[in-house]
Amino acid sequence: MKLSLKKGFNLVELLIIIAVLSLIAFGSVSVFINFRNQQGLDKDTETIVEILQQARSQTLTSQNDSQYGVHISATKITLFTGSSYSSSDLSNKDYPLTLSDTVLNVSLSGGGNEVIFQRLSGETSQSGTITLASSATGESKTIKIYKTGLIESL
Repeated sequence: MKLSLKKGFNLVELLIIIAVLSLIAFGSVSVFINFRNQQGLDKDTETIVEILQQARSQTLTSQNDSQYGVHISATKITLFTGSSYSSSDLSNKDYPLTLSDTVLNVSLSGGGNEVIFQRLSGETSQSGTITLASSATGESKTIKIYKTGLIESL
């Protein structure tokens, strides 16, 4: 009796291996995308908090004998000098937001989307909240701005 030893894989075995590897790859990609979106939301929140703190700090130290504020838009945060925002001012510093699916909800007293800090006290009359939400992850972050000018990420 002759024994026949087959070497290699047949077509069905190869298809099963390809299917299993495809499922593993798909799972890994979806986990990576969710992680990336969560990191983007965290980074956008940190950026807004840092720019608000920078504006308050520059106002408190009376840098350039001026006060500073932050203009908030859907795609970027703008640090500006003075008591009002002008989009054409060349001294404005823009900081882009990273996520394209981030939704900003700005709820400041007096309305609007600018926070301006007062010299010497660092207070603001635009207290309220800024909420960032990622439609991809369903997560949201809230930034609270107190009348005293303090900023807190919730």
